[in-house]
Amino acid sequence: MVSTNQGIPKNSVEAVLQILFFTIYADREHKPQEMAEIWSQIPKLQVFTDNDAFPDISGLSELIQTYDSKVRDLMDETDLHAEIESAIRLIDSPLLVPMVLASMKAIAHADQEYHHTEDDIIKTASRIWGVAA
Repeated sequence: MVSTNQGIPKNSVEAVLQILFFTIYADREHKPQEMAEIWSQIPKLQVFTDNDAFPDISGLSELIQTYDSKVRDLMDETDLHAEIESAIRLIDSPLLVPMVLASMKAIAHADQEYHHTEDDIIKTASRIWGVAA
């Protein structure tokens, strides 16, 4: 399996989006409430980026479509653990970690169905980042 993480800068919007889409697709479903939650979480990312580097709405829309497609394509793989852990390790900023974790939780709860696979990804991120879930 070729990693989708190659070329993604650490602590970037792209790195965060990939993790958030792994959270969405953890239960193998893409629900409108979860996509709406991604859009509500994205503005929080601007806090840690240079305003010039933060994509405008069309850039965000394109990134969201790209990472939605990339992660959806990976769903056919039998074992995503290594890919998910690799994506999680792209975030190591002490300022960003709690924001991403909170966004993951918000997305996992957005459809009112907290699936055990969503919980597994959140617990994996918490363990890797050394923070409480």
